[in-house]
Amino acid sequence: MDESGGISFSEKSIYKYFSITTLTINESIENKIKNTMRAKKTKLYKLGWPRDVEIKANTLHNLRRNKKLCTCLKETVNGDEYIKEVLTSIKNSCQPRIDYLVVYKEKIKDESFKSANYGIAYNFFSGKLLIPLVKDLKECKVFVDPRNKERHSKKHFESYIKTEIMKIIIDEQIDIKCDIEQPYSHMNLGLQAVDFFSWSIYRKFASKDSRYYNIFSGLMNIKQEWYCEKE
Repeated sequence: MDESGGISFSEKSIYKYFSITTLTINESIENKIKNTMRAKKTKLYKLGWPRDVEIKANTLHNLRRNKKLCTCLKETVNGDEYIKEVLTSIKNSCQPRIDYLVVYKEKIKDESFKSANYGIAYNFFSGKLLIPLVKDLKECKVFVDPRNKERHSKKHFESYIKTEIMKIIIDEQIDIKCDIEQPYSHMNLGLQAVDFFSWSIYRKFASKDSRYYNIFSGLMNIKQEWYCEKE
């Protein structure tokens, strides 16, 4: 699971939208997504990409403005085409399931919600996407980068999600097994992969640019668009 944009409702936030995206594969093909990401990263490293700069969709899109990247790399690599290449390779090798939730923040007028702690909003919207997905899968393991959220004293993310799952288990008598792990994205190839899909979905709504989204639109399942304007 990955997020793009800014979930904060602060007046200082520059983001009108935020998105939360999940990429789901069967564990039997876990190596396929890892090998695909390794190959794409190795190709960039051979072209001079610094090892201390994480390879992310947004970094590639803004490649020519990044001062940490050498001129020869900027002249050799077309960042936008590379994003498309990564998306296409993952799609063809893994056929992952993609689910997302997008929120147009300006349409949320409730002041009590807007003034709530960042972590409360993150937990709420993450749950709206994750719970239907987990209910459908019945057994799964969720990976989420701990930097994607801020913990707060009222309820931690993992506790919140597991409490919501327990409600379904009790109320609907459904057997669900869900583990949550929180590795940092630079150490987890799956999180590195979902970043490209998350960025593409966010860009479709925030920038009205569907070029990347269209590559994998056939893989979509849950599509929650909260207050989003229709194109």
